[in-house]
Amino acid sequence: MTNYFKYIAIISMFVFLYGCSNDGDETNKTSFQILADKEKELNDREARLKLKEIELEERERKMGLVENNVEPSSGDTTGSYTDISQSLKDSIAKVEKQKKQQKKKEIQKEITQKFENPTSTVKDYYEYIQRGINEEGNFESNMKKAQKYFPTRPVDKLKSGYRNTKQFTIVEEPKVLSQKNDKASVVAKVKQTNVVKKDGKDTEVTKTLTVTYNLSANKNGEWVITGNSVKED
Repeated sequence: MTNYFKYIAIISMFVFLYGCSNDGDETNKTSFQILADKEKELNDREARLKLKEIELEERERKMGLVENNVEPSSGDTTGSYTDISQSLKDSIAKVEKQKKQQKKKEIQKEITQKFENPTSTVKDYYEYIQRGINEEGNFESNMKKAQKYFPTRPVDKLKSGYRNTKQFTIVEEPKVLSQKNDKASVVAKVKQTNVVKKDGKDTEVTKTLTVTYNLSANKNGEWVITGNSVKED
């Protein structure tokens, strides 16, 4: 009888342990299922958020297109992006073309102004002549600068013509006598005082001269003196 109860007790213990094991397995299974469900819920939520983000971006893009008077295509968005890119390229090219045309107009205007003002060359020429005479120590450099406006006249000849000049003044400002295409004629009246040797002494001789200059304009619209004629008053 005693052994019978022992067997009953041992069998009951095994049954109890087996039941606990099954309960643990069920608990573990339940825990794993809960975790799997939570993960799926998070993934679904993240997917929904991503979808809403895409929808929002698409809505903002369409609104931007409407504001810029560009109709979005109802099909593939790649075509819309290509159209926008091409539109931007066309706009940039148009602006660049306008800039080039404006620059060309400015250059043409500058050239035209130079063609319209051949007297400015004679005035600049006189400016360096006066500087060469009045500025002590700068005769050589100023004569070279003046010669650039009268390139057909050698520098040495220009120097000899004004080396003994004590005073050079403009009586009448240069004015245009005639002008056609790239040719012009300008007249001016100047007073020139030279120091000459007379009876072994330095004597000042003053003359009033009317000078007519012939000018030509180069391809850059710059006028240069090509010759002159002098008449003593």
